Amino acid sequence: MGRSRHPGNVRRPRPGGAAGRDVTAMAPVIDLKPYVGASNSRLLVMVDLQEEAYFRGAAGCADDLERSLESCRAAIQHARNAGMPIAFTRRAEGLDLVDRKAQSRWIMGLEPKRADMVFERRQPSCYANPLFEDVVSRIGSFAIGGLAAEEVCLATAIDASHRGHRVTFLTDAAASRKRRDADPGSVHLVATKAIELFADVATTAHWLVATAQRPLRGHRYG
Repeated sequence: MGRSRHPGNVRRPRPGGAAGRDVTAMAPVIDLKPYVGASNSRLLVMVDLQEEAYFRGAAGCADDLERSLESCRAAIQHARNAGMPIAFTRRAEGLDLVDRKAQSRWIMGLEPKRADMVFERRQPSCYANPLFEDVVSRIGSFAIGGLAAEEVCLATAIDASHRGHRVTFLTDAAASRKRRDADPGSVHLVATKAIELFADVATTAHWLVATAQRPLRGHRYG
């Protein structure tokens, strides 16, 4: 058997060496939560992307609303490129065919295409449409953004949580309307905090990375 070395013979690291430094303190901390939750998205849901909703929400915050719509465009384009299904939802106008009003036009550049799904609802939650619930029940998870977030996205997130469905709220691809004594930005901040109780919350950039298609390991291109 070999001789055990005496503790006194062990060379101590110099104070300035790597062992003497707090390496942990130097390493950046990356919050993985937004990526983990967002990566589960299998469907993109866009809410109330119509001109009427835009003009209602644009009062006093047009620049912020435009930034939100740019994020919506990025999310929609990403979903199309990835082959991810997209569901557009809007409020049904009128109670029946007799009283039914003409729908407001979709915002230019954010219109549904032939391959997309369109669901109308009579209540704030997207789950008010049974066909929407049927689709999500088959898929199990989705990301949501759009207008009237403080009402529609919140109600939908609550209903999804009760059904065991996983939701990712794209906070910067959504906008809230002003309320009494509260500007749209303040309302959206409160709405986001409330939605976070029932869903994952992520930025569009996080969601794009989390749901990006990656080549198989070892496969080379070019």
